[in-house]
Amino acid sequence: MTKIYHVLYIDDDTYIRQIVRHTMGDDFNVTMFSNAVEAFDWLEQGNFPDIILTDLHMPDLDGLEFINLVKNSSLYRIIPIYVLSASTDSELKIKCLNQGADDFISKPFNPLFVKAKIEALMRLLDQRRIVRSGLAHERTEIR
Repeated sequence: MTKIYHVLYIDDDTYIRQIVRHTMGDDFNVTMFSNAVEAFDWLEQGNFPDIILTDLHMPDLDGLEFINLVKNSSLYRIIPIYVLSASTDSELKIKCLNQGADDFISKPFNPLFVKAKIEALMRLLDQRRIVRSGLAHERTEIR
């Protein structure tokens, strides 16, 4: 990867945050919070990550409420969100995806798998940007 992507990771489990930081820290700029309230405050301070990873079961503001806040924002709704959760409830997984999460990864997870999924998504988004900018350039030349 040529660009350092920015990952926002929210999880109240210190051990899992450390694993994610250790696995992704060399290849990604990782910002971590133990709760979604602090994470949303950080977003509102003008920060804009390339992707958000969030747990569901957290104090104060749970992951579903956080997803709703992000996806109902005209500014942040374009940020992809991956849910990392120990929940095995299929209905909850579907609800997360229907409310705007882009993927659901069950805990325990292989951090290298999560990293590979993020890299694949970033490649796809970069390719989409290149194609769109090329199309925009072609449209300008035609006019």
